[in-house]
Amino acid sequence: MLDYKLIVLDLDGTLLNSKKEISEGNLAALKRARESGALIAFSTARSAGAMREYIAAVQPDILISNGGALVEHNGEVLFNRQLSAESVRHIIKRCFELSDGKCEITIETDYGYFWNYKPDCDFSRYETPDNVQHNDFTDFNCSAYKVTAEVEREEDALKIAAEIPDCGTLSFRSEIWRRFAHTEATKRNALEHICGCLSIKPKEILAFGDDYNDLEMLEYCTGVAMGNALPEVKAAAEFVTDTNDNDGVAKFIGEIQG
Repeated sequence: MLDYKLIVLDLDGTLLNSKKEISEGNLAALKRARESGALIAFSTARSAGAMREYIAAVQPDILISNGGALVEHNGEVLFNRQLSAESVRHIIKRCFELSDGKCEITIETDYGYFWNYKPDCDFSRYETPDNVQHNDFTDFNCSAYKVTAEVEREEDALKIAAEIPDCGTLSFRSEIWRRFAHTEATKRNALEHICGCLSIKPKEILAFGDDYNDLEMLEYCTGVAMGNALPEVKAAAEFVTDTNDNDGVAKFIGEIQG
């Protein structure tokens, strides 16, 4: 019998293997967990549109998308934090200044996913939402869940964020993409709102993750770091399981179910 009311899963590097697939073992483990009464949640930097195939496969009860900027429970919005249109324009302006106008940027909004991708790029190679739209960002006027930009130096991204009220930035390992979002748009804050809305205690949540943006989430509840997780993430978690390529999620759930 599973003692946890909610299982929260990061996607890339956690539930997904290196081929960006959910293994049969992980799918079977989540099915058994749901049969034991647990709710299933995805918690990811992706938008809902960029995880559509995984939503179809698992049918999660809760979606924490855009790194915690939006939380939906069975289609109902529980939590929503966005950067203002003015803040978004400032980020675009500063990123272009740093790159002589060549910075690649994506922006996630309620009206679509915008990208100033290069005209000659092979668009099919990218995992993008259905409603992706090209925009050169010369006159952009929308609030946003997140702005993601190629900023080579982390200190430059931190400086840009510091110029904007309620803006934070986050880096991802082995990448120069920096995420700009509202300071309250975190996976941990998302879980706090879920606990309040659904009367769940933090220790009744079992969360899996591997990267920097999972660290506070794993500290907040019963955290499980993947075997491929960053050292800081492993240190923050209560448990460490096998890697994402060795069904670490399924193995841990199987162990606690007995």
